[in-house]
Amino acid sequence: MKTIKELISESLTEVEASRDILKQQNIRRVYKAYPELKEIDDQILNDRNNRFIAVIDKDERLIRRIDIAIKELIAKRDKIIARNNIDPEFDVAKCICDKCEDTGFTKGSDGTLKVCSCRKKELETCYELSGMADYSSYKMKNYRDDYLGDPSGRKKIKNDLLKVLLGLANSEDKSSLFVYSGAPQTGKTFLTVCVCKTAINLGKSAYYGKCEDLQIIGTDTLEALKRIDFLVLDDFADSVTMTGNVGSILNNILEVRAASKLPTILVTPFPKAELVSKCDMRISGKLSSAGLISKESR
Repeated sequence: MKTIKELISESLTEVEASRDILKQQNIRRVYKAYPELKEIDDQILNDRNNRFIAVIDKDERLIRRIDIAIKELIAKRDKIIARNNIDPEFDVAKCICDKCEDTGFTKGSDGTLKVCSCRKKELETCYELSGMADYSSYKMKNYRDDYLGDPSGRKKIKNDLLKVLLGLANSEDKSSLFVYSGAPQTGKTFLTVCVCKTAINLGKSAYYGKCEDLQIIGTDTLEALKRIDFLVLDDFADSVTMTGNVGSILNNILEVRAASKLPTILVTPFPKAELVSKCDMRISGKLSSAGLISKESR
């Protein structure tokens, strides 16, 4: 499972190649329009090569003569550029994206880094690799606080989840584990997918998955889930922890994440108290001290 930072890093070679291609195209365009400029640049390059040889030979007289010639050529070059309003940096590779300067990240007024809009391809790939291939249409801007006629409750849940993501929320004993409990068909999956995407947009590593799928996820991904910045496991229920080896896998993931204080959200339609009393005892102990996210929680 690759993170957005890894995907952007891998794309830098392609970006550098694109910059060089654009530079060469621009140089050819300018030289075609102003062939005298190309002649001067070729002469400057030739003189600089000759100067290198003169330095090796320690021929001071020739070095001085070449330096004067190069200075005169540069002055002539500058006049041609100025007279024809040519970009003085026409032969310099320029950033493809002015907003992020090809780093893939921009910084907001509050100093927060965010994936640049020029990296939509990498973002979509990262969403797919992070368990959200089936949720391409889920976007935070489409989350309505007034859906189902409960604007204050839904807004509170959204803000609480974002606080967990940003490390601004803590459960009663400072646990990094949180239970998001809500009635069925109230948009829990939509919201948590959007929050997971927000984490990736902020340059974090994140993953959204169904709790029952832990038993079929590959070993490499399971190892990654122990250390990513933000983890959401949906459809959590006491019965799931008793299915196959889900309880053992989940317990191992939660223990490793707790040691590093990495936030984990368990999304469920069941009350926290019920889960604590019925879950696999290894999970139950962790749930008892987990934070609660719901419209009724305080």
